[in-house]
Parts: sequence; C-alpha cells; structure tokens
Amino acid sequence: MRRPSASAAGSLGGAEPDAETNAPRPIKVVSRGVPEILYPEYRTYVASRVEVNDAMMALLAGSRLAAHTLSLTAGSTATLKQLFPAVPHIERLDLRSDAARGLLYNADHHIASVAVPYALATHEDFVVSMLGLLKNEGRTLVTGGKRVRAWNMHTVLFDTCGAAEPPEWMQSFHVLREMRNCITHEGGGVSQELRDAVADMDANARSGWQRLNQGLPPEDVEQNGRLVLTAENIFTAFAVTKRLGREVNAALAGELTSAEWAKMLVEDFASVTSKVKNSSAWRRGLVGYARQNYGAASVTEQDLQAAARRLGFWTLPRWS
Repeated sequence: MRRPSASAAGSLGGAEPDAETNAPRPIKVVSRGVPEILYPEYRTYVASRVEVNDAMMALLAGSRLAAHTLSLTAGSTATLKQLFPAVPHIERLDLRSDAARGLLYNADHHIASVAVPYALATHEDFVVSMLGLLKNEGRTLVTGGKRVRAWNMHTVLFDTCGAAEPPEWMQSFHVLREMRNCITHEGGGVSQELRDAVADMDANARSGWQRLNQGLPPEDVEQNGRLVLTAENIFTAFAVTKRLGREVNAALAGELTSAEWAKMLVEDFASVTSKVKNSSAWRRGLVGYARQNYGAASVTEQDLQAAARRLGFWTLPRWS
C-alpha cells in the first residue's frame, strides 16, 4: 500500500489505469514548496547539473571576455598565433583578431547547440535511473505498452507514482527536446515536431518561456526555417530540467513508503559515516543525517531502527 504523501494537496479523478488491475488510480497533486529528499542518486544528479551549468556559463563568459580582450588589438593585421603564441591550440584559429572577435561576439548560438543537448542528456540520465529505482522497489512501470524514451519518460514516472505532471514545465521540456533533435538530427533545420511542440504550449507555458527568454516568444527559435539559439535558451534548458528534477523528487517522496526510504537512508548513512556501529554516536548520527537529508520523506526513528536492524547495522537489544 502506498504511503500518503506529506506533500499531497488533494486528488483528482481520471488518472491513468493501474498497470496490473486496469482500475483508475487517483492522482496525487504534489505541493511545489516541499523540501527535496537528498538521497544519493539525487545528490549526484544535482552535482552533475551544477557542474554542467557552470561549464556552459564559463564558455559563455569566456567568449565575451576573449572578445573584450581582442578589442584591445583593434586595427591590428596580426593573427592570433602571432599575438598570443603561448596560448595552447591558438594555431587552430589562425585568424586576424578582428575576425576572431566577430566569431566570439556571436558564439551564443554555437555554445547553446552544445549546452541544450548536454543539459537534457544529464536530466534524461537521472529520470531513467529513477525509473530503475522504482522497478527495484517493486513498482510496475506504467508505460502504456511503449518503450521508455525521452519523449515519454516523465509521463511513465509520474503515472507510476500516481502523481500529476506539471504541464507548464513539461510543455517547455518538449520544446527543448525538439530543439535538441533539430540540432542533432536536422542539421539545425526546424522540424514540424518542434513547430507542433511550440503550438501545444498553453498560456502558462508560454508566459514561463518568455520570462526565461527576455520576453521572446517560443516561435522566435525559428527564423527562415532554421533554428536560432541564444544564451537565454541555455538558461531555459537548465531552469526547466532543474524544476523537473525537483518534480521527480517530489513524486518519489509521495510514492515510496517510509520503510523504503528508511532502508535507503540507512544504507546511505552507513556508506559515508566513520562512526562505529552499535554506538550511541552512530545512532545519533543516523538520526541527524535523516533530519538533514531526508526530512521530506517522513521517516520516523522507529523506521530507522527497524531498517538498521534488518540491514545488520544495529545488533544490540536496545536502541537508545
């Protein structure tokens, strides 16, 4: 039986049928202000997302810094190799400084062509791994008979957890996904699938997109049949996947039982602590770790004790 989510704000009818009984399942509406559960896979995902984000921001800032530096050489006919011979690989950009400066000032499209797929790939890996976690915990994935791919992975996860999809963020994700497909499969041309994804955005999704893109509507990603990317598209990709990662976290919080979270928590703590098993310091450390990282999972100390005993980390008769 599924533990009621501490974040549930209510339920709606008309959910996907249960995978085994084909009976309608209630949809849990997840509160968006719930703290995240910092279990190992989620911590790894957040760290990866931050690392990728920082790397892409470094490229954006670096292109501007380099262009600014080259402005000091305005009027020079020397090539970059002649001006900066100590810079590694500079000979591969054997241009005059004015030509190189023009490329750097207009690098956003090319950086976004790398950053958008990178951000989505990082997020896709996380969502697929969370589907694996659900399967490992005995859940039957609600796939509708379809193979899990980037286009349906969120729906499979939310349906399996009985959680409502966040439509605004999902619609923006599908636009980004089709933009990624245009980069990787269409040579930068705009596909009908991207146009359809943009047309499917409701007012909330469009408003959210424009907030992240300096007021530009999603239609502006296409000009003369070609994909036109900006730095704001990079920010959008990271913002949308960050939010969807939190939505996945909240869905799992409502689906997994307190006993399942307790088992995960005890194994997590045991992998990072240096405290001696069966000691009061180990017990206090476990309780504090639960409070710090798993507060939203509603795990009780009784749950922790049962999991610690079941896993062999606590063998004394008394818990205190």
